[in-house]
Amino acid sequence: MTPLRHKMIESMRQRGFSVRTQQSYTYAVADLARYHARSPQHLEPADVASYFRHLALERALAPASCRLHLNAIRYFYLKVLERKHFDVEVVIPKRAQRIPQLLTRAEVARIVAA
Repeated sequence: MTPLRHKMIESMRQRGFSVRTQQSYTYAVADLARYHARSPQHLEPADVASYFRHLALERALAPASCRLHLNAIRYFYLKVLERKHFDVEVVIPKRAQRIPQLLTRAEVARIVAA
């Protein structure tokens, strides 16, 4: 286990993150490192932004999954590497909006009559 991964896990354990959250966050940061084939501590903001374009466009991850990766990577840079800012321009796909099915006038009338 790399020192950075160990530091990240210890930081999350100290803050009471669930085991599943720890696994998800470490996977997201490791995936970022694999995508660029180098340690995330050496990546520039443009590299991180290109990773999120990859997640949204090439891997077509759901918006919730993209947000999980964003939260994990933001946590890594702010809490583990102790950087002051996370200045990465990231575009997350919007969550699909579900429009409820509307009742017809006849259905409303039947409900009111009941």
